Amino acid sequence: MIFSSVEKACQLLVDAAAQDDVVRTRLEQEGKLFGNQYNAEMRSLHEKNADLLDSFLAHYGWPSISKYDFKVHKAAWLIAIHAISKPHVMRRALQNLEQELKHGQPVQNEYAKLFDRVALYEGKQQYYGTQFYPSTTGFYARNLMDPENVDNRRALLGLPSFADGKKECCPESGGVMDAAELEVFEKNLLAFLKEVGWQK
Repeated sequence: MIFSSVEKACQLLVDAAAQDDVVRTRLEQEGKLFGNQYNAEMRSLHEKNADLLDSFLAHYGWPSISKYDFKVHKAAWLIAIHAISKPHVMRRALQNLEQELKHGQPVQNEYAKLFDRVALYEGKQQYYGTQFYPSTTGFYARNLMDPENVDNRRALLGLPSFADGKKECCPESGGVMDAAELEVFEKNLLAFLKEVGWQK
């Protein structure tokens, strides 16, 4: 993709993230967002947006908060965290955010969430406890490394406690599936991760 200017490229990211929110909200209201399969309309948009972000990163690198408007950074991150069927885009975004973090940019929260998501999709343990999955008793931090010390790891990055992080993103009564639903969910998740190349 060729951009006529960095300003227009930034606006494309912001518009793409806004469209993501619009479609996601509509599908949720229609009862089509959450299910056993990745919604086809949502997937198509996520992949289109991921290609846009990939081109942006190739041309300009990460839209640093200190250089661009904060909303451009947030738009790029939203597109990255939703690029679940494009492993190379999510990994590239994570590498960029790691560099942002090393250069003192305030991206701790976005970095931690993307780091954990990539780790889980690769079949590894999450480190900061930011990714929650359904279970028969409600949302839980899937495959969390050394849970007793997660707050220490979060504190080193400047994140709030694990309990506060969970409250922020997970409704207390949500994430409950019966055993049969959970079996289908896990089967479809693994099939998807293999389909798009996260796992073999």
